[in-house]
Amino acid sequence: MKRDEARLLLSQARRLTTLGIAVEHKRNKLKSLVAQGVAYDDPKMLQALENFMQADTEWKELEAAHLRLRKKLDKKQ
Repeated sequence: MKRDEARLLLSQARRLTTLGIAVEHKRNKLKSLVAQGVAYDDPKMLQALENFMQADTEWKELEAAHLRLRKKLDKKQ
């Protein structure tokens, strides 16, 4: 594995960790709003849902890219 590829893998792993924490924070915000009885069509709930979905999608896309790179690098070895 080349040094640049190893750096990229590590960078992606760090970003995945950071994004994972953000996703969980946004998920907890949604749970909190539900527990408070906020209506699902309330603007606060809709914004929280949008924030969660955006972070979750970003995490999933980065995870897929990370797994593809790992698979590609495993084949090289």
